[in-house]
Amino acid sequence: MPHANAGPLPPQPAKVTIPNITTTARTSGTIEVPASQGFFYAGIQALWIWWSVELDVLTAYLEPYGVTPYDFGGTGAVNINFFNAAALYGTGQPGNPGISGFNETEVNIAGYATKVGVKVPQGLSLQSYLTLGEQTKRVGNFRVWVACDDAIAVAFGKQLYYENKFLVSYKYTAPSPNLPGVTSWDWTCYDSEQGTATIYQATTDLAGLTGVASNMSEWIDISFDETSRRPVASRRNYFGMYQTYQVPPTGNQVTMAYGDSKHPMRHDLERLIGSRRPSFIQHFASPTCIAEATPYYADL
Repeated sequence: MPHANAGPLPPQPAKVTIPNITTTARTSGTIEVPASQGFFYAGIQALWIWWSVELDVLTAYLEPYGVTPYDFGGTGAVNINFFNAAALYGTGQPGNPGISGFNETEVNIAGYATKVGVKVPQGLSLQSYLTLGEQTKRVGNFRVWVACDDAIAVAFGKQLYYENKFLVSYKYTAPSPNLPGVTSWDWTCYDSEQGTATIYQATTDLAGLTGVASNMSEWIDISFDETSRRPVASRRNYFGMYQTYQVPPTGNQVTMAYGDSKHPMRHDLERLIGSRRPSFIQHFASPTCIAEATPYYADL
C-alpha cells in the first residue's frame, strides 16, 4: 500500500498550540530541606544592561550598608540583570515536582565593602571591567532589589544569600531555540504574583551590535545582613564566556518604561536609571544539553 506522503519527513505545523496557564501559588505549610553550600542552576539565559550613574547618587544608596560605589573614571555603574533560569531541587511532591523555571530581575550597583577600599584596585574603565573583570574580586554587584517569580528561589535567596528579594510575576519573550524567529527581549515585571501593577517594562535588541567575548566570572554578589549590620558577599560562577556589547550614542537598542506600582523598587529604578542612556549590554546563555530533531517516517 503506498504511503500518503512519499517523502521521509511527515508534515510539520508552522505553529504549535500550547495551553495558556494562569496560576497562583498555593502553599500548604512549609518543609525543611538540607541547606546546601551553594545554589546550582541547571540552565540560564542572562541579560545585563549597564548604565553610568553619578557617584553622589550611588553613594547615598550604598553608604548606609558599608559599601562604596566603584569609580569608573568619574561615574559609577548600575545594572539590571534580567534572567530566565531553571534549577533542579532534588526533592519534590505533588504540586512541586522538584524543578523550578524562574525569572528574575536584579537591580545592582557596582561597588565594594568600604572597609577594604585601600585594597581595591582603582582606575578601571567600565569597558575594561565588563570584558576582563576585576581580579582581586572585591568589586561586585550590590543587590538593591531582587524581584523573582518563584517562591522557592525567593526563599533560598533570602535565607542563604541575604538578598533583598520578593515575589513577583513576569510576562516576557526572549530568544530561544524553541522559539524560532525571536531575536529580541521584551519583558514586564509586575509587583505581585497576581500581576496587577507594573514596576517596569523593558525591551532589548542586539541587532546591529558586535559583541566582544568577555570573562566576568567570578561575579561577586553583595548583600546586607540586617542582624550583624555588615555587608556579605558570595561568588557566582557562570561556566562559559559572555558577550559584551557597547551601546552607540543613538538608537533604540534598549527601552525602559516605568509602571504605576507603588513598590519602592519602581521608585529606585526611576532614581538610579530614569531616562539615562545605557552604556553596555552583556549576554550569557548556558549551552543546550539535549536536542531532539524533527520526526521522520521510521517505516521507510
